[in-house]
Amino acid sequence: MRALSRKIKLKVPRVRIKKRILRIINFTLPPIFMLVYIVIHNYIYGISPDPLNPVDTLYMSFVIALSLIPASIFEYRWEWELVVSEYEVPDFLSALEGNLRAGLPMPRAIHEASRYVKHLRGKLETVVKATYLGEALESSIKYLRGGSQLIELLADYLVILSRSGEEIYRTIREFRESMELMVNYSRKIRDVTRSFIATLYLVMFVYLVSTVVFLAAFIYPLSEKATLGVSLISRVNPDAMTSLVIYGALIEAITNGVVISYFTGSRYLSSLIHAVSLLFISILIYAMLVFMKGLIPIP
Repeated sequence: MRALSRKIKLKVPRVRIKKRILRIINFTLPPIFMLVYIVIHNYIYGISPDPLNPVDTLYMSFVIALSLIPASIFEYRWEWELVVSEYEVPDFLSALEGNLRAGLPMPRAIHEASRYVKHLRGKLETVVKATYLGEALESSIKYLRGGSQLIELLADYLVILSRSGEEIYRTIREFRESMELMVNYSRKIRDVTRSFIATLYLVMFVYLVSTVVFLAAFIYPLSEKATLGVSLISRVNPDAMTSLVIYGALIEAITNGVVISYFTGSRYLSSLIHAVSLLFISILIYAMLVFMKGLIPIP
């Protein structure tokens, strides 16, 4: 009985969700989180959140930032896997060249070369399995496509390789050297843009601190002072102005994330993690203004 129980092992089934469906789920979280927050706020306080109340604005901003965490993590991971896949292309081509020189047929050469890569292996094995099931190699290469222009270029070259004769493998070395130059160029661009990202964070931090100082040292004190019973800025609601400034900072944080993606040559959603980081930094700094305004050392 013990031997039988040892043989029987329960395995948790692996559930795979398509990237497109998972992305839709991730970006439906913000409205769902906001709806849940509004319902809870109504249940506790009996009223809806005031969009011009700084406290409610901070809470809503925190809910939005929290709901974007899953999307930012997945997008960052997908971009990282795509970049690593591009770095693996020269290694794959080098192994493919050796296999073709050894006289292996094209599908078998691709299968053997896929052992030298990690992140490209799944797509390459799908291509090989499709050929074993009777699909033409030129048609099965479609399973390799998608993701980046470098991978698309590799797929186009494999199509040409499958159409041509056996002597075409002599061009693999030149193609591999060209791909190595492109990969190295892409890597240098990403290294250079790190200083740009650091500068963007610094500029955002200076903007946040300056707006906090402006609101705490100018707007709020003037709204509390009065001349002949009339406030000096009676037409300006400091709380409403603070809320609008917070909304502006949130929009700027998300925009900066898109700008980072543009300058790094990545997909626009890949730097969403930077946008979320800037969101939390903004919320933390403005929370000091809203909840600890009297403790800010303003002369």
